[in-house]
Amino acid sequence: MSTKQQQLDYMERYLVYDIFKYFGRDVALLSHSIECSNGLDGFMSALYTIQLDLRMPSGSDKSELVLVKFMKGSKEFRESSKSYTQCANEIFLYAKLLPAFENLLRSSRLNTELAAQFVPRSYWATYGTVEALGDGRESVLALQHLRPGGYELGPRLALRQDQLEAMSVQLGQFHALGYAMRIVQPQLHERLQSELIPLPFVVADNSANLYAVLYRVAFDRFYEFYDRCGKQLIQTASSSSEEEDARFADAVQRLRTKYFEQPIDLLEHIRSTSGESHFSTFLHGDFNRNNVLFHEDDEGRVDNIKMIDFQEMRYSTVAIDISFYLYMNIPAAERLQLFPKLLRLYHGQMLQLLELLLQRNRETLGEEQIEQLLTDYSYEQFEGHFKRYAFYGVMICMHFLPWLLGSEADCDRLSKLFETDMHGAAFHQLSMEIAGDEANRQIFNIMRHAFDQGYMDSI
Repeated sequence: MSTKQQQLDYMERYLVYDIFKYFGRDVALLSHSIECSNGLDGFMSALYTIQLDLRMPSGSDKSELVLVKFMKGSKEFRESSKSYTQCANEIFLYAKLLPAFENLLRSSRLNTELAAQFVPRSYWATYGTVEALGDGRESVLALQHLRPGGYELGPRLALRQDQLEAMSVQLGQFHALGYAMRIVQPQLHERLQSELIPLPFVVADNSANLYAVLYRVAFDRFYEFYDRCGKQLIQTASSSSEEEDARFADAVQRLRTKYFEQPIDLLEHIRSTSGESHFSTFLHGDFNRNNVLFHEDDEGRVDNIKMIDFQEMRYSTVAIDISFYLYMNIPAAERLQLFPKLLRLYHGQMLQLLELLLQRNRETLGEEQIEQLLTDYSYEQFEGHFKRYAFYGVMICMHFLPWLLGSEADCDRLSKLFETDMHGAAFHQLSMEIAGDEANRQIFNIMRHAFDQGYMDSI
């Protein structure tokens, strides 16, 4: 593994000048500086900020901020946290998938900037042996720092409707490009799919499995709370009948009977059984408010967003991205109203771009095939597929929501324990306690919503 000093030396000797080449021969590098980030934003990566002071061809001076990500931690941590796979796949996105999306748009006579607008500008992306960093596998990603451009993370606990709508629009467009590539450029799509490293939830040795640790805590925590408070919460729900309450209790028990021993088996079932569906494609995998940067207009409304942190990238059902995003980001009080609205907005944006791409390739596809494809991707077909796999988002909330609801101090401690001793008693205990019963009640209500929507029927 590379040390902090090796990373600093590598940036000083090589990376600064590799980034500088991006700006062209007529630009002069006046000076540069490097700062290290030690905050929670470095949860899975070692982060640095490079400032380049440039003299442009016009004679004016310009400062460019660059965010640099290195793979973090010891070899043992990298293996147990799946960093080798996650970092390789994130580099794959910037180095191969997004350029392929640009090529698809170009060949379809559409503006290639759409693909570039999903993410910050990439100056350097490499994975593998980097001589200056030692003889092990390393990951280096240098991206445009978006803070000077007015991009910021959203609120810590809940998003506004305009922020949620912007996420639905962008996610729909991102998935549409993956669908269209499979249809229009099947050989390229097959090659890229084969180059994305699978990120399963179940592995041969689950004792060293990150997901096994996280979802063991999640189920222990939920069922401890459910046994203690669930009956009362079900009885006090005023909007449901006794028959529905009994069916919900049966569904929660069915979930416990089938998956309490190995909760990750349910995640793996969702990931793997949906992979051959035409509603599967390249996913962000961790599409949440902490991985989206928002830009607002003069009136304070979102006019652009950028996705970051693709380390959980997978090829699987789009229900993984959508259910994660909807359940983790819609305020609880607005869930009933906004959930179906955002689901339709996502699908509408996806179908609009997909239809445009198919029509631009109608000489190859033919009108009859296009008509059938649009039927296959209709809202009715999508809704039926989503219903079978949407419980994924509930699973994410079971382990992740308490972290977001916890205090900064608890999150910082949990982050350090995760890196140093994720299998230890201290990590398990703090994960059980962080954010207390407030988080437990929110998870309970999310599960009840999923039941009411029919998302637990397939369990």
